[in-house]
Amino acid sequence: MTIVAFVALGGALYGWGVLRARRVGRTIPAGAVATYGCALLVIVATLAGPFDELSDRWFSWHMVQHFALSTVAAPLLLLGAPVRVALAASPPRAARALARMLASKPVAFVTQPAVAWLQFMFVLYGIHFSPFYEAALENETVHACEHVVLLVSGIIFWLPVLAVAPTPHAPPYYVRILMLFLALPVMSFLGFIIYVTHRVMYPHYAALPGALEDQTNAGAVAWITGGTPLFLAMLALVAAWGARERRMQT
Repeated sequence: MTIVAFVALGGALYGWGVLRARRVGRTIPAGAVATYGCALLVIVATLAGPFDELSDRWFSWHMVQHFALSTVAAPLLLLGAPVRVALAASPPRAARALARMLASKPVAFVTQPAVAWLQFMFVLYGIHFSPFYEAALENETVHACEHVVLLVSGIIFWLPVLAVAPTPHAPPYYVRILMLFLALPVMSFLGFIIYVTHRVMYPHYAALPGALEDQTNAGAVAWITGGTPLFLAMLALVAAWGARERRMQT
């Protein structure tokens, strides 16, 4: 229920920001609001209720949970334009402070395409091929931290890819497409390693029936389906880039 409370708080703050922005004459697109709501639904669906119980029992469901956070919920949150909402709803002094933070050197460094890409891959491989994963299975606090790390890492990765206004430091289209293109084989290789491993990788699952078969399924999830959101985003960026070039030629 803790995750539901946090998500409800996030939704309430976002909704308050949208209403406040509209009162001062600043429009937040309905599509952004709907997308943000979808992101919250994905987070609740994957981290609470039956889905979370399944992820404790099955590695394959746990893998779905991880990729749902980092490659579905994270980009949907950004497409909800929470920064735009915060800037529009904040008093002038707070809005200027937030704008300065967004333009700061640390934010510029973290959102550099190479940095954002590397940290995302480091987190994915670090979580799944280190003692951290087993610790998360055995300790609820560590498990919660694991989910936060995956979501935050996903947000950092998607920031330069989506470049949702008014976030600064938007790279060119070809760089954003390259980020996604290079991420696909690396993520698939992660799943491939798990898929071809013929011993149970985590003691937590070893005592459960069907553990090795489930681990193979988990590898298939990461290998085949984990990159689907990235591939779709890459296609969308190619289409947007082409549309932009056509507009510039007319």
